[in-house]
Amino acid sequence: MANVEINLSESTGNLFNKLKGKTKYVVLLLLLLFAIPFIRSLLLTWKLIDPGYTGIKINRLVNKGITREDIVTGFVFYNPVQSVVVTYPTFIQRVAWTHDKTEGKPFNEELTFNTKDSVPVNIDVAVSYQLESVKVPEFYSKFRADNIDSFTHGFLRDTTRNIVANLGSEYTFDEINGTKKEEFLQRTGKMLNDTVHPFGVNIQQFGLIGSLRPPQALLEAVNAKTQAIQKSIQVENEVRSAQAEAKKKIAIAEGEAAANRALASSLDPRLLEWERLKIMREQIAKWNGTMPSVISGSGQGLLMSIPAPQTSVAK
Repeated sequence: MANVEINLSESTGNLFNKLKGKTKYVVLLLLLLFAIPFIRSLLLTWKLIDPGYTGIKINRLVNKGITREDIVTGFVFYNPVQSVVVTYPTFIQRVAWTHDKTEGKPFNEELTFNTKDSVPVNIDVAVSYQLESVKVPEFYSKFRADNIDSFTHGFLRDTTRNIVANLGSEYTFDEINGTKKEEFLQRTGKMLNDTVHPFGVNIQQFGLIGSLRPPQALLEAVNAKTQAIQKSIQVENEVRSAQAEAKKKIAIAEGEAAANRALASSLDPRLLEWERLKIMREQIAKWNGTMPSVISGSGQGLLMSIPAPQTSVAK
């Protein structure tokens, strides 16, 4: 037993000595296994650019220069130490600037301007725009925005607000709230597009959300004016209806009078005598030969019995 224990101790010692000599190699291998992914991520990585987006590769070392050859979709490989890839959506973007905290940002983003007659007006607007993929490098060079939202709620909103204020001051409140509202919206959308188009941004739509919001006192006055106009129109319609009915009655009366005059002018004494004789002939034709037994007194309303004629008896 003593010999066995001695042999086991010697074998274990020899194995430990062998492993001890190779420990540095094992540690080095483990370090390499963990370091390779880290080194790879420093020297080479990739980014997936989905359809509907455009990516640009930016050189960190040369004043953030842009390599346009990498404006592609799909996988883009690059050195993260030297370069970075920024993606922008090229599908239509929509933004709403309103006073409603449940739409758009959770705070008041309404636009305000003064009309030509110095009426302060608040409006809610919606803007839809789209980036041109071939001009994304120019867009980045101009705004240096890694996130499209910084452009949307920064430059685009400020530009829209300035245009609305400038054009709104050219109209009175009645014009911009009535017949010239569409003209105002079309001019605003066109001017906004002309301003941002050189940067590769195309305005697809510009419009109001809801109605204009003037001061409450003016709004009540406008409502009262509208009601007065509607009442006036109703009264005018009633007057026209009454006039038409009166003209109708006059026309009927004039027609009847003309007919009576025509009938009267057509009667002469001979025609009247002919009608009298015609009536007498009809009465004679209907007489049964019996004499009347009662006759009225002339003008006194008295009735007198007429004795029946006596017939003679032959002797």
